[in-house]
Parts: sequence; C-alpha cells; structure tokens
Amino acid sequence: MAGVTTGLARVLIVDDKAEIRSLLATRVRLDPSFEVVGEATNGAEAIARIRELDPQVMILDLQMPVMSGEEVIPIVRTLAPALRVLVYSAYAGTPEKLAASELPDSEVGKGSGLGLLMEELHRLVSEPVPDLVRVELGRFRTQEALRASRAWARLNPRVREAAVDRGGMADFLALVGVFLALTDALQRDGSACLELGFTTRLEAGRAARRALAAICGPEGVQLEPLRGRLLRGLP
Repeated sequence: MAGVTTGLARVLIVDDKAEIRSLLATRVRLDPSFEVVGEATNGAEAIARIRELDPQVMILDLQMPVMSGEEVIPIVRTLAPALRVLVYSAYAGTPEKLAASELPDSEVGKGSGLGLLMEELHRLVSEPVPDLVRVELGRFRTQEALRASRAWARLNPRVREAAVDRGGMADFLALVGVFLALTDALQRDGSACLELGFTTRLEAGRAARRALAAICGPEGVQLEPLRGRLLRGLP
C-alpha cells in the first residue's frame, strides 16, 4: 500500500535521550491516528526494532552513539522501503551534508514545537511513498544464494574499510540494507530454489549499485551469483 489510509499508523521513536523519547511518545499517543509501537536508543537498535515491529513511520534523531541516524537511513531504504523517516534533531535542515541515500522523508528541528512534528507525521502518512523501485533477481538455488550472503557477512568489515577510504560510506550502508533484505528473504524460505527480489528507494538502489560495482576481483567472485544479478537489476 502506497500510503497509510486506514487504521492507526505505527510509529517507532529513536533517540538516545530518554526524556525526548518520553516527550515524543506522550504527544504522539494523544493523536488518535497514531500508535507508538516501540522505541530505540540508537541506530542499531532501530534496525532491530524495524525488523521486529514493522513500523510505518520512524521519528529519528541524527546524533546518537553506536550508530547515528544518518547511518540508519540508507540501510532502511531497502530493509523497509515503505517506512517514512521523519528526522527530529537539532541538526535538521542541513541536507547539503547528506548523500542522496541518507536524506529523510521530512525533517523537523528540535525546538520547532511538537505541533509542526505532528503536522509532518500526518502529511507523510497521507502521501504515496515516492521513488519505490522493484528489483527482480530471478530464480536461484537457495544454497548458492545463501553462500553468497554468508560471503558478504565475512567480507563486510573489509568492504566497509575500503568504502571509508574512498568516501563511499553512504553507498556501503545502502548495500548493507540490500543484503539484509536478501538474507531475511532467504531465511524465510525453506525451499531448494526460490525467486528473489526486493523493493528499494531509487537513490538507495543507485548507491547500493555503486558500492557493489566497487567490489571486484576475488572478493566479487565470492558474492556470485548475487553480485551479477544485483548489478543488472539495481537502478
């Protein structure tokens, strides 16, 4: 469904400060259109909560320990492509510092008032999700795809280091989201063969493709057959 039009919109609140989470949760619960389904104190917790709770909107701080909000956004664009990301941060309003795949759906600065926050929540859930792209990878032997997924897990630290060196961290994180989505699909399916595909946001798909294209040589071979299909399928 492109937009949330029936029932209560499920909201996840992510901020490292307990008093901010409490304030936001109290205000959101006063609105009969929304349901607060969970909270997280950093980006890593947010990703776990998204996979567990399937929220429709995430209110996200940017500056947090362990994993920042900027790091979360490229990952969830494929892990949960229909999720609306509303940044609520003292650092809101500086999109020139973010890569395209790191941009939220909306931003409200802390101190702007919770009325504006609620207006943005209502707007986000009433509009279609923009720039959704379906990526079909075709049929795989499940064990082959699982081997490539496990190879990604082994290569991840090395690929991350190389991405940092070339200034491609946002692209790397978008690729992390792709492999998380694929791994979830593979773990849900117990058949010998399966059709693999996923939905992503356009800029996250482009970022993931750039990151994957930079993995070549023996490392790239370890990611086959997923790598080749992804390079053909991603925008």
